[in-house]
Amino acid sequence: MNDETTQKSSNASSGDDQNQSPTQQNSTENGDIIALKQELEASQQKLKEMTNITQHALADLQNFRRRAEEERASYVTYANADLLSQLIPVLENMNKALAHEPKDSEWIKGAEATMKQFQNALQNLGLKAIEAKDQPFDPKIHEALMVGPGPKDQIIEEYEKGYMLGDKVLKRSRVRVGNGENSGV
Repeated sequence: MNDETTQKSSNASSGDDQNQSPTQQNSTENGDIIALKQELEASQQKLKEMTNITQHALADLQNFRRRAEEERASYVTYANADLLSQLIPVLENMNKALAHEPKDSEWIKGAEATMKQFQNALQNLGLKAIEAKDQPFDPKIHEALMVGPGPKDQIIEEYEKGYMLGDKVLKRSRVRVGNGENSGV
C-alpha cells in the first residue's frame, strides 16, 4: 500500500511539470536565474563593503602602530627626565664648589676632570644648558628674578643656569632682565 501512495504522489508531481506549458517552464527558469543574479549582486555588494571595512581597519591599525611607536620614542626620550632633574642641583653645587677653591691644587684638577666627565655624561643623555646671557627674555625658559637697567626684555645677567631635555624644560634659567633704562647715568 505504501508503494502505491508513493508512486501516486510521484506521478502527481511529475504530472505538474508535464502539465506546465513550455512558456511557464521557461518563465520559472528565468525567475530562478533572476533570483540567482540578484543574490550574486547582493553577495558582490557585501564583499565590496567587507573589503572596504577591512581596508579601513588595516589603515587604522597602521596609524595605531605609528602612533604607538612615536609615543614609545617619546617615553624613551623623557624616561630619564626625573633622574636628570634630580642631578641638576648636584651639577650646580659641584660648579659652585669648584668656583670657590684655589685653582693650583691637584685636587682641583681631579675635581674639574670629574666634573667635565659628569657634564659629558649628562649631555650624552640629552641634557643641554639653556643659553641666557644677552638673549631675549622668554618666560617659557627663563625665570626673571630681578629687573634692572639695560636693553628692554634682554637678559643682563644669569644667576642660575637652566636645562632642557629635548624640547622639555627641566629647570628655567634664573636671570636679571633689562627694563629699557640706560645704565650709564
